[in-house]
Amino acid sequence: MGTAMSSQELEDFLSESNLARIATVKPDGSPHVTPVWCLWEDNRLLIAIPKGSVKERNILHNNKVAVTIDTDTAPHRGVIIEGTAEIEGEVSEETERKFCEKYLNPEDVDEYMRYAHAKFKSVLLRIRPERIISWDYSKVPILGKLRSK
Repeated sequence: MGTAMSSQELEDFLSESNLARIATVKPDGSPHVTPVWCLWEDNRLLIAIPKGSVKERNILHNNKVAVTIDTDTAPHRGVIIEGTAEIEGEVSEETERKFCEKYLNPEDVDEYMRYAHAKFKSVLLRIRPERIISWDYSKVPILGKLRSK
């Protein structure tokens, strides 16, 4: 048995609140990697990034990206999504709320949204996967027994 996730396992994993890391390409060709929140909707990965950020400028120059989402405890599970990012404009309040509800405690969502609106504007990336690699090491008998220390 391999370690790849089934379609349903992938959907379930991507609904969890694991932090993602997006890699973009700088104009000089070097990588730029940053942690981000993400949503998986309609077979696309959504990421909100600050307007005017290095990530936004890199994507405007070269829209090829890679995103890793994984667990930090054993047995490890994760996904790498390679694809093309499109900037769709400012993040709607509805989408912003979905991000917050995924990553924050319910009682903190409204306060964080007020804070975020006062501090910065975000644009929405929609990433069309061209390649998805997944792993679930709990499927390997000896690795499934491991626990993080």
